[in-house]
Parts: sequence; structure tokens; C-alpha cells
Amino acid sequence: ELYNVEGFRAGADPLDRLVLETLGDVRGQSLLHLQCHFGLDSLALVRHGAVVTGVDFSGTAIRQARRLSRELELPARFIESDVYDLPHHLREEFDVVFTSIGAICWLPDLGPWARVIAGCLKPGGRFCLVDAHPFIQVFDERRTDGILALRQPYFSSGTPLTEEAVGSYAAPDAPVRASESVWLHSVEDILGSLLDAGLRLKSFREYPLLAWPFFPDMELAEPGLWRRRGQEPWLPLTLCVTVTRE
Repeated sequence: ELYNVEGFRAGADPLDRLVLETLGDVRGQSLLHLQCHFGLDSLALVRHGAVVTGVDFSGTAIRQARRLSRELELPARFIESDVYDLPHHLREEFDVVFTSIGAICWLPDLGPWARVIAGCLKPGGRFCLVDAHPFIQVFDERRTDGILALRQPYFSSGTPLTEEAVGSYAAPDAPVRASESVWLHSVEDILGSLLDAGLRLKSFREYPLLAWPFFPDMELAEPGLWRRRGQEPWLPLTLCVTVTRE
């Protein structure tokens, strides 16, 4: 239900304004979607006219993506691969490479990630990232009193945040329990890794909007984007990055 798959079947677009503005016109362009999960955003980009290849390390997710592709007659290719291992599975260059929100926190090292991106871009091609702003990760999102309390440092030194997770973010009541580790990458980590891979910064933007209600006091501001209720836009909630290959 979180992903509104039924709505997507009926024609709803899961891509919010920030994603669409960052990607720009993708009609007729080859597009590689890294860490594509079960392909909903990938297939949405097919509807926007892109020629899409999606990659994810989960075989279950890739099988679901292929089922949706066949069911909805939205032609796309889906490859099962860890993003770091992608050069062993794919030797093509693309007009656009895309990473959507909530993906890079699962990667311990952005250096190899950025080099994979650079290797997948055509000359003149662009990489687009839309993600939660790293700064909000320092706050405890579980507080319900509206107070911004620090939870962890912004500079993580490569140490993951590991917790026992109960349920799933997509289904909080699911009978699932697991140890979950995420890596908090600073803006410097993100931009630095891309520049070190030889890519050129084209645009960097920050917004007081986010694709899900990270804090309990958030309200829907526009389709697919949330803001803090009754608050001035003091916090950057989303960052959007575009880099190009010369």
C-alpha cells in the first residue's frame, strides 16, 4: 500500500516534482536506474519516454519488476546485481544514470559507487541523484514533541548506524525482525566521490520538502512531497545533484 501499486496500474505517477525537474526531459534517452528496488520508478520513467534499465541486488525485487513490466506492457530491462559488481554484468553507456531517494544509505563506500556511475555514462551524459538531505539524519525522527534532538553526528567516519528493526518501513506491522545497518554520507562525501570519479558538477539544489514524512509533525505540501507542519523552512530536507561526464 505504501507504494500505491494499484494506483500505478491505473496510471498514477509515483515520481514527484523534484525528481522530474532534476531528471529533465528523458524522452528517447537511455536511462540506467541504480538500486531500482521493484522497479516502480523505473517503469514510471518508461511512461515518460525513457529506454530504461533497472538494477537491484534483490532477486525478489527484480522478479517483481519484471512481472510488473510484462503485466503493464511497459518494456524495460531489469538486471540482478550489486551496484558495486555492475561492471561484471553490464558493459554499456547511458545518456542518464539515476539514483532515487533512500538508496545510497545502504552503501558503505561511495567511491566505488561513483566510479561505476562514471563508467556507465556516455560522453555528455548526466547522473542525477535525488535523496534525503544528509543533515536531517542527525536528528531523532522518533520524537513526537516537535523538538529537534540530536541522535548521531553528521560526520560518521564510515561507521554504520546499526539497529534492531521490527517490521518494515513499508509495512510496520509485518512479522519481520532483523539487524539493519545504514551509512550516513555527508554532502561532502556525495559530491566529493562524484568529482573524484572525474564527473563535473552541473547543479546542486536543496529543498524544505521530502518524499515521505520523516518527522512526525510533517504534512503533505504537494503531491508526493511533505513539509514540516507550521514551521518556517529552516531545514534542508532533500538534495538534488546533477553531474555530467565530459
